[in-house]
Amino acid sequence: KLGQTMADAAKQVKIKVGVVKRTLKEHDSYDKEIKTQSEKIAKMKADNAEFHDVKQQEEVLKEAEACVIDAKRRFGGALQDLESLVDEHGEVLAENPDMVEARALLQANPPPEN
Repeated sequence: KLGQTMADAAKQVKIKVGVVKRTLKEHDSYDKEIKTQSEKIAKMKADNAEFHDVKQQEEVLKEAEACVIDAKRRFGGALQDLESLVDEHGEVLAENPDMVEARALLQANPPPEN
């Protein structure tokens, strides 16, 4: 029974590590899109582009900003879930490669101060 519980915990750690990495990658991707889109809009304005075209690109920018906020929220939740697993199973699974990676992810992404 204990072996099965450890296997389940190890599997959960692996899943949560994947979720954290994926949401971080997603957040970074949207962040990059915001920078690119902002530069594009600035260039369009400097080139006196059509008002409608600029407005359309500003809508794309707003959408990317909303996605960053959502990704950040989900990333925070995924970090909390991972932290709970590390707190609960960290000692038992200390040598597990996913646990080692989980600790590194948590250390690299400390929770924001309230």
